[in-house]
Amino acid sequence: MEVQHDVQPRTPGTDDGSSLVEIIVSVVLIGLLVVAMLFTMAAATSSSAVDRDHINAHAWLQSAADVLYGYDRLDCGTETASNEAAIRQQYQDYVRANSTNPEGWDASNLDVLAPVLFWDGKQAYGPICYDDSGINLQLIRLRVTAPDGRIIETVEVVKG
Repeated sequence: MEVQHDVQPRTPGTDDGSSLVEIIVSVVLIGLLVVAMLFTMAAATSSSAVDRDHINAHAWLQSAADVLYGYDRLDCGTETASNEAAIRQQYQDYVRANSTNPEGWDASNLDVLAPVLFWDGKQAYGPICYDDSGINLQLIRLRVTAPDGRIIETVEVVKG
């Protein structure tokens, strides 16, 4: 007894593999996934750099404020704001020379902002110095700027 198998011949175009459309769709989907991952990595890298610059600026500003606070207060007598520029320049030179700036940040990125103000003994800081009256508080503002200029941080220091 002979068994016959009913096998039908295959016709061209009916293979069970993937069609060209399916391959193109899968390549496009994988490409979109790769592009999305690249954008995510770029955003993470950029935000990490900004965060690092904020940390560096803050640390340098804190260090400079500590250095300035430890420096002897400069006497200004009873002079008006014309002497303020010389006092500010001395403070700035000292702070730039004695605080540790982050790697890649030039000392010129640290500034003592104008004007240095003097306490009037009543209610406000102003441009007139009252050292001869025994009132010797000074308000000094420090500013750190990141090398690319994206980050600017300031702090105020009161010396007495």
